[in-house]
Amino acid sequence: MQTSDKTPETPDPTPCEPLEIDTSVAVESANDDDMPPTSSEEKNGDDFVLSFEHLTVHVPGIAKNTCFFNMDNPISNYMQEYLGMQMQEREPFYSIDNVSGHIKAGEVCLVLGPNDSNKATLLRALCGRLNTKDELYGTILLNGMPMGPSNQGWRRLSPYVSASDASHSPVLTVKETLTFAAQCHSTGSPEKIDEDVEKIMVALGIDHVAETVVGDENLRGISGGQKRRVTVGEMFMDPDGKFYCLEQITDGLASSDSLSLIEKLTNSARLNRDAAFVSLLQPSDEMIMLFDKILVLTASGEQAYFGPVDRTILREIFLGPTADAREDSGSIADLVLKKGLSGSFSGEDSVVKRFAESPVGDDLALNLARIRASAPPARDRDLDSLLPDKKYSTGRWYQLKIISARRRKLIFRNSVTYSRIAIAIVFGVIIGSLFSSLKNDAIGSLARTGYLFLNSFLVLMLSAAVTIPSSFRERVTLFKLRSAEFFSGRVFYIAQVLTDAPLSILEAILLSSISYYWVDMNSGANHFFYFLGTMIGLECVGQALGRLLCALFRKQVTANACSSVAILLCGTVGGFMPAYGSIPTILRWFSWFTPVSYAFEGMMINEFYGRELSGVIIGTEEGDVSLASISGSAWLSNFDLPRQSFASANSIKIFDLGMLFVFALVYDLLGLYFIERTREWYHNQTRRPQATVKYSFDLTPGLDSPAAAALRDSKSHNSKTKPVDDGEKLEQGQIGSTSTLHNSTEADWPQTLSACGRKMAEVDKDESESLTLLQGVDALFRRSRMCALMGTSGAGKSTFMDVVAGYKTGGQITGDILVDGIPKDTKTWKRIMGYAEQNDILNPYLSVLETLRFTASCRLHRGVDREARVQEVIELMGLADYAKFVVGRELEGEGLPKHARKRLTIAVQLVIRPKVLFLDEPTTGLGNNDAALVIEAVRRSTDAMGIITLATIHQPSKHIWDTFDDALLLAKGGRVVYMGDMGPKSETVMSYFSSLTNSPPPAQCNPADYILGTMNDLEPMDAEKVFKQSSHHDSLAKSIGSVVKSGFGDEPQIPPSVHMHGPNSPLQEFFLLTKRHLIAQWRNPSYSFMRITSSIGVSLYMGILFSGSDISTLSGAVNSIGAIFFLVFVLVIPMQAAVVPLIEDRAVLYRETVSGTYSRLSYGLGQLAADLPFHLLNTILMFIFFYFLVDFQRNAGEMGYFLLMLFLSNWVIQSLGQLFALATPNEESANGLAGLSIILSVILMGFLITVNAMPAGWTWGTCFVFS
Repeated sequence: MQTSDKTPETPDPTPCEPLEIDTSVAVESANDDDMPPTSSEEKNGDDFVLSFEHLTVHVPGIAKNTCFFNMDNPISNYMQEYLGMQMQEREPFYSIDNVSGHIKAGEVCLVLGPNDSNKATLLRALCGRLNTKDELYGTILLNGMPMGPSNQGWRRLSPYVSASDASHSPVLTVKETLTFAAQCHSTGSPEKIDEDVEKIMVALGIDHVAETVVGDENLRGISGGQKRRVTVGEMFMDPDGKFYCLEQITDGLASSDSLSLIEKLTNSARLNRDAAFVSLLQPSDEMIMLFDKILVLTASGEQAYFGPVDRTILREIFLGPTADAREDSGSIADLVLKKGLSGSFSGEDSVVKRFAESPVGDDLALNLARIRASAPPARDRDLDSLLPDKKYSTGRWYQLKIISARRRKLIFRNSVTYSRIAIAIVFGVIIGSLFSSLKNDAIGSLARTGYLFLNSFLVLMLSAAVTIPSSFRERVTLFKLRSAEFFSGRVFYIAQVLTDAPLSILEAILLSSISYYWVDMNSGANHFFYFLGTMIGLECVGQALGRLLCALFRKQVTANACSSVAILLCGTVGGFMPAYGSIPTILRWFSWFTPVSYAFEGMMINEFYGRELSGVIIGTEEGDVSLASISGSAWLSNFDLPRQSFASANSIKIFDLGMLFVFALVYDLLGLYFIERTREWYHNQTRRPQATVKYSFDLTPGLDSPAAAALRDSKSHNSKTKPVDDGEKLEQGQIGSTSTLHNSTEADWPQTLSACGRKMAEVDKDESESLTLLQGVDALFRRSRMCALMGTSGAGKSTFMDVVAGYKTGGQITGDILVDGIPKDTKTWKRIMGYAEQNDILNPYLSVLETLRFTASCRLHRGVDREARVQEVIELMGLADYAKFVVGRELEGEGLPKHARKRLTIAVQLVIRPKVLFLDEPTTGLGNNDAALVIEAVRRSTDAMGIITLATIHQPSKHIWDTFDDALLLAKGGRVVYMGDMGPKSETVMSYFSSLTNSPPPAQCNPADYILGTMNDLEPMDAEKVFKQSSHHDSLAKSIGSVVKSGFGDEPQIPPSVHMHGPNSPLQEFFLLTKRHLIAQWRNPSYSFMRITSSIGVSLYMGILFSGSDISTLSGAVNSIGAIFFLVFVLVIPMQAAVVPLIEDRAVLYRETVSGTYSRLSYGLGQLAADLPFHLLNTILMFIFFYFLVDFQRNAGEMGYFLLMLFLSNWVIQSLGQLFALATPNEESANGLAGLSIILSVILMGFLITVNAMPAGWTWGTCFVFS
């Protein structure tokens, strides 16, 4: 039904080409015979109304005293973290509470609120994507008819764009990503799909990067803003989408680009009769006025407003009926998101009450009642006629085709694919040559038995190890696209199985064909193909096991450990050692449920049945021995194969081979079931405003130390203050990079930072051409001033800042970078510069206080009061309330709030009191209030420390914009269109740009939006030319000339010297890093306790398995040796566990080593030392649970030697895992190399093949393996 919420005050949107998405594509496609019937226009029409009443989402809590971060009880209930469950101590809460509203076709509603989690929860509730753990109350109505979980088509009717862009496949290009999304919703011709994708890319402004890979943290790709638009474009590809829920779709975009996107979105919605709820972080007034309605949530999730975008009404609701226009001087976002809303519950209550009692609140209740009354009677309701008639747009066979094609691209572009092929060839050569000198006697037959077992174990372990990381990475994409009903999760899983199979078969063929005949195995073709079939079966089992573990567990480190444990258990009861008859009765049944048992039995029968063995030692009762020949059947009887006597040899072989594929099928069926359950458990979890605890190790004097107390009593930071005196004593003419200066000359150095781009900056594009990124940029930045670096997309903002900061070294860079007129010295630059990245790269297991203390200890010299400096930075950045909170893992929805995390990232750089501070998009991903908190903290720090601050910034509010002193504005191609003072209330810069248009700026406009809008209307070359002819450029050139003269004149300024060396010796760095690694491991049970508990469990199991062996007999001695052999494999578990945490920590390592915090050598040695306590504990526990059960010798010498060797093996093997983690690009490569190194060591340890049986060229290898 029609509603009357639109008011006359709402202006018509600026004329703009509509965003040609979803239904517009559907309308055009409806006339194409190759396209499926379109349901949007036919079924939904133009008159649908979506309403929701009293919507409430309750998020269950987590029991107290289960938090592994809690230092009072660090071990309690750690199994939750071990299994991947969240460990924070949280009370249950209501994410949204009693929210109502309605929207009709052709309308777009803006959702605002100080809490991003509440907004996201509301959007997910409206489009049916809440996590299954969240409890939804209230009613969602479509044309007055209730919607429920049984309405399958609702998800397709309501596409959802989340705030995360981490779910793309990094090796696919932008066009390939969007093409796949289009294929999931259309069976049309490739030409038609390409045409639709091209329209989307042009509308979103990403057509120029169509052939660029999306990328991730390990692969350079498109920018963050472009990736955001790819995420939006994916969800706009469904022609049946009518009601969109869009979360933070302008994040990372410049103001002008954001305004353009919202204009296209609102125009498209009106043209195509769609509807949308859109949550934004920092919308300008121009952007807000494009919306038909606005919904505002409080910090606690209650409804503060729903109605028209009318500033007068909003002022009465949020400021009170007696408020006048003078109290409302900011933007609309500032008005409705004022700080009181996030900090005063009494203020929230009054706003909620005023809205409920206002005419707008009455209209809302009346309209909802009318919508309910207009619904047809229950017996006549046909809700399905309003929804898409199919759950998926395409059939399952077509889904299988396109998903398989996509998977093939991923496989061919993954470097691990080629590594696996190379590894198969290398190991085929190694194993073949190692076992090539075997005779047809007892020793040779034992070695062949070892060869068969090695292949079964090797293939199973490696195939599972490389499958788990890729499956976890693909799972993220699966969860997002499956939730949007792009395709069936079962079809995706089947496609994964089918596309993984060819590579598995190729690996098995290479490994088998190279080594089989080289080892002189049974030469019949039927024997070889049976061996090959068994190897293929084991490959399939290993990959199926990896996929199942990926479906079962949330965390990859847990899946890796479980994979190692499962394969080890399979190998120990496989029938090789001990033989089936020697396995204790309590464990013998397990042999029937392990694929290795069937593979080993089948290959043994295939190799030895019907074969004659010569030179076998035969003993008599009288003690005489002689050499004789025996049949292969007699040899097989020594191994007591469990099913050998059940049927004929050929029947058993066929049965065993078939059982391998049965195991693979069972594992995949279980994985098929659990992957959907995993999506329901872990996907779309409600983000909490703060999800961590406030406990911290007091490694140094804490907040109550005398130094900190004196600092708090003596300091008050006011605007525009000069650097304070920390009581440091420095000699005349010397400056410490982390010191505050007494001498005025030293304290005021440097005054300026100049970039004189007389030529240009280029990067190589290919061999024949180059891409110019910056065109002769001249800029001057002054002390105690903040400069905003802004520009349109492709203007080279990040390139300029990286060039000046010294982070970009590729391509051709020309021009001069001067510090007080003197060319920048690379060696000293690192000591006076701070660079805060866009991504908050922090150690998740340290508290805020620990993070800053660690940085201070590593970068401040001993003459500086480090604790006072830390407390100063905490106060300047407003982090006192979070000082003892653990940072947490942001990607898993844990830890500090985003704004506190961002302030901590900047605080880490401020600890050294830099002279120049670079900030890369410090407000991206933050709402208005949070962004203001960050920029205000930067303002205080700039004034108090006398810093030269340069920040790239997107979509600043008027309040944030006014915080800056200067502006550097770049147009496309890296051309300067303005550089200089902004003036009081931006009068100078606004006057300049208004002169370009010959019209005054609109009243109460956001200066940043106005300026960027004006820049978009001008040609970059023309805007650059006008600026160069202006008085602003003349003043800039004069200032730069004066600075250059001071540096190169007759009496050049000599800058103070800078400490060129770090404050700590390598030994001190080593102790600091060891301490930090110990804390991180203590607070990470999925890494620390997992390797201990798994080692204990497996050691106990092996102790029971090999118990009762009488080492005085030959068979008992062989079993004891077998026990030691398998004990080495137990150490693979902590080795693989070491890979994932270190790869996750590499970003922190790179950032800190680049900034000169410590050396890589100190980091590596500290990691090794921090592991020693865990190695020692692990060794003692393994010894207790294994040594005595196997009944090894009990005298002190043998026991001590065993303990020492076990400890050293623990240390060496885990160190290898850490080496591979730091030396390889991803988890697959690291796990693959880790497994291969273990296998190579096991091959050469002298058990599977004795040293005497090895070829002469291989005996040297036994000296270079730890085993």
